[in-house]
Amino acid sequence: MLTVSLSAILLSLGCGIGFAGADYFRKAVPATCPNPLVLFYFIGGQIPILALVVALSDDVRMTSGYWLPGVVDVALGIGANLMFVAAVRRSPLSMMIPLLALVPVLTTLAAAVVLGEIPSLRQLSGTGLIVIGLFALYMPQGEGVSPTASWTALRREPGVQPMLLTIVGWSLTPVFDKLCINASSVSMHGLIQVTAICAISGVWVITSYGLRGLLPPPGSKLPLLGSAISAGLGYGLQLAAYQTTMVAVVEGLKRVTGLLAALVVGRIMFAEPITRSKIVGVGILAIGVPLILFG
Repeated sequence: MLTVSLSAILLSLGCGIGFAGADYFRKAVPATCPNPLVLFYFIGGQIPILALVVALSDDVRMTSGYWLPGVVDVALGIGANLMFVAAVRRSPLSMMIPLLALVPVLTTLAAAVVLGEIPSLRQLSGTGLIVIGLFALYMPQGEGVSPTASWTALRREPGVQPMLLTIVGWSLTPVFDKLCINASSVSMHGLIQVTAICAISGVWVITSYGLRGLLPPPGSKLPLLGSAISAGLGYGLQLAAYQTTMVAVVEGLKRVTGLLAALVVGRIMFAEPITRSKIVGVGILAIGVPLILFG
């Protein structure tokens, strides 16, 4: 029977809260701040943490086999993160973050296709619950149980399209992560990825807006700083949690915390309504996600 220490639980919950804070701050950044600049500061906050991990690590290997999957991983990271910012700017946080429950679903499918890892019955059950949970989440008030109405509401939500692109990117990333860490140490891989994403987003901003484009627009300094600190804190606690328990436990607690935080933060900070559909949908998702991760 799996036993989880109190420190593992607290570190995992802290990790989830840190990343939930980063979600909030990215949405709170004023629209005058370009998406690549948001990404530049958000990712930049994680570099010191990973640099410290590399400095303290005994394994800093990297071989030539790293570069092809590594470049693909960077491209996926840039695209997925930019689309995430676009999605949460267009739609309520409480309607966007729960969609990320699809990430482990697509990751499981991608692993089956690329790596030959066949999903278990538990993972298939979790997939079914996630689909049901999302339909419940998007069920319009007063419509009763109507998959057609849910599907229509889902398609009409402005942030859904970029969030689906985010989901595809983040679902493929773990597959390429596995290929990358076969050719490098975990710590080196993490540092290379965040440094490359930060550098490319910075060059993007400079190319589009000049050097002064790296300066935060009025009203965006605190949210950008908050996103960087929250992301760095979340990543640091995640790495610490990995040392105390199974990765699946950390990921499960982190994702369930993110689901619940999206409802609470959306309500408190952005006056998003908490409806029965959201409560039921998130509740079902919170059951389905761990089933996939513990498959």
